[in-house]
Amino acid sequence: MARLKKMSLILLCSAFIAGSVFVTGCGGGITKEQWDELQALKAQIQSLENEKATKEAEKKKIEQQIKQKDDQLNKLQKDIETLKNCK
Repeated sequence: MARLKKMSLILLCSAFIAGSVFVTGCGGGITKEQWDELQALKAQIQSLENEKATKEAEKKKIEQQIKQKDDQLNKLQKDIETLKNCK
């Protein structure tokens, strides 16, 4: 019986210590410097996403210009072939 009480007391103390460590370790929150750094990183991410969207729009525009030039080139090559066949 004394052994059971001793074991229960050790188990109860261990649970109390573990619970105390858990509560004090998780309740600190973040510092103002960490918050400011987080906000700066969020702003940087937004800026980079905007830049990416701009670059993708530019890429699409350039691809359309290339397609137009290719179509124009193909038409001119067909015209050259037609003129060669006419001679």
